[in-house]
Amino acid sequence: MTGIQPFRGMVVRQCVAHDVVAPAYDALTVAQRRQFRAEHPDSYLHVTRSAEDEPDAATVDNTTLVTRGRAALEDILAADMFAAHGEPALYVYRLIDGAHLQSGIVCEVPAGYYHDVAKPHEATRADRAQLLAEHFTTVKAASSPIACAIRDDGSLERELHVVTKSEPLLDITGDDGLQQTVWRIDDAAATARIIERMHNEPLFIIDGHHRSAANRTLYAQGISLPVLASIFPEQALHLVGFHRLLRLHDGVDHATVLRAIQRRFRVETVSDVATVSSGHVAIVLDGEWHVVNFDERPVAGGAEILLRSLDPVVLEREVLGIVEHYGAFDVSYTPDTQPFAVIAADAAENNQVPIFVPPVAIADMMAVAEGGVIMPAKSTYFTPKVRSGVFLRLFDELD
Repeated sequence: MTGIQPFRGMVVRQCVAHDVVAPAYDALTVAQRRQFRAEHPDSYLHVTRSAEDEPDAATVDNTTLVTRGRAALEDILAADMFAAHGEPALYVYRLIDGAHLQSGIVCEVPAGYYHDVAKPHEATRADRAQLLAEHFTTVKAASSPIACAIRDDGSLERELHVVTKSEPLLDITGDDGLQQTVWRIDDAAATARIIERMHNEPLFIIDGHHRSAANRTLYAQGISLPVLASIFPEQALHLVGFHRLLRLHDGVDHATVLRAIQRRFRVETVSDVATVSSGHVAIVLDGEWHVVNFDERPVAGGAEILLRSLDPVVLEREVLGIVEHYGAFDVSYTPDTQPFAVIAADAAENNQVPIFVPPVAIADMMAVAEGGVIMPAKSTYFTPKVRSGVFLRLFDELD
């Protein structure tokens, strides 16, 4: 069978959901993730571990990490924190964050079909994909759906809207204000229409590139695991900027870097910045705000030409290239989910230079993905994030 499929998954029980459902992983710092895990012993964050979050981060290996993750899952299963809901089904998953609402289908997708229709747009790290491949074969479960966008003429949204009029299986609001609601689709005719509607449609990956790469790695090795996916109509999504935080190494002079950027681009010094639009980035050097105006983007051309003109790509190629010329730096990332002034103040306390980047247009992301070209890592950030610990799909076939 090809195409999206109903799955025999489980949904976290309402009474323990607040303890189990994990926060958005990359919206937290390492210190925040460690603190969250300490304060939430049943969180699914204990299952999806990364080396940097561990007390023995400098020495822990992948085998130890995924073994710890499996032990955490066994504790969750032993405590009966997830409930099964009968025969395989599709689910509607709605997220409400402030005024933004998005609903999508949660399903599974056979690996071979998935890799035919899935369209990535961001680069991945081989080491991270390898860790996740080992996670899948040792933990033998998936709870973090790969989030995808699909083109929609409104028909899919209408199908989802009908389902959300019924009684949900789960309805929770987290400490961060995100409301998550889950419905099981019991109408066989609606299920068939949705499956047919999505057949052979491109699935544009919006979150989960490394999970996707891990599945592809296993598939190439002859291990075919279904992909747990959440698929959203494109018009429902909210895409924000992904900002850079640079820590310049000793001896790198901020004024020299600024002059070099001014020789390449038109730069305006301003009192402060609250937002940035396409074709611009904002940078704070020595406490002063500067808006960097990129060259005009082309009006025609293929995916490769479009890619070279996108703001995160120009930033990586030109601005960070200039900075690197004057000395080494470390970079971290933060999404545009807080006011610029807050991000800049935190960066100053940590001796970092913030660079504020506008969001990539969803249409541009899709064009790049369909053209088979890849943006730098951390070029896009869709919010709100699909969370781990809501759904659970056990890979019994690996037993």
